[in-house]
Amino acid sequence: MRIKEFALQNTYGTKTLFCNKISNSLQKEADLIEACKANDSDAQQIIYELFASKMLSICLRYTRNKDEAQDLMHDAFIKVFLNIKKFRGDSSLETWITRIVINHTLSSLKKEMKRSKDVSIDDVEYKLEGETVEETNDSDVNSQRVLKKMQELPVGYRTILNLYAIENYSHKQIADELGISVGTSKSQLSKARRYLENLLNDKKS
Repeated sequence: MRIKEFALQNTYGTKTLFCNKISNSLQKEADLIEACKANDSDAQQIIYELFASKMLSICLRYTRNKDEAQDLMHDAFIKVFLNIKKFRGDSSLETWITRIVINHTLSSLKKEMKRSKDVSIDDVEYKLEGETVEETNDSDVNSQRVLKKMQELPVGYRTILNLYAIENYSHKQIADELGISVGTSKSQLSKARRYLENLLNDKKS
């Protein structure tokens, strides 16, 4: 409704062109979705190319390296295309794909957490006794450096920090997703933040 009213009030110039572009973009996306539902490989390739970069960046936050991230992303896109017929349009296609990528990544991480000693997360203690954490200069910490250091976190810390700080999950949602208590989620988030600060300050973890 807002787009229609906007177009009526601006019957010429760049604003009307912008509204037309939005309408055309939404129609193209709808056409791509329908083509994917019909197993059109060209449409699948276009959707992959449209969203692969963002989905890879999400996977990179949860994994140790690019190879792991790419494997997770590729497997997640297989799930996207296998389940595209279930897409009802209640959210944007990007939001729907993002949810599948995150869910698939979490599923993989939970398996890793069961195998890994560093994720008996209640047993992991990270103490800073006798140490002071230096203030981090924003100009010295770019996003790539933070990402690299996040990849060095133990998988449990890395997962909880991502879910809370980036995906905006509540501690209750994290607890339900990972099968832990709310208290554990809170304590591990605190430890993860201190661990990351130490890594960014180039101290031994």
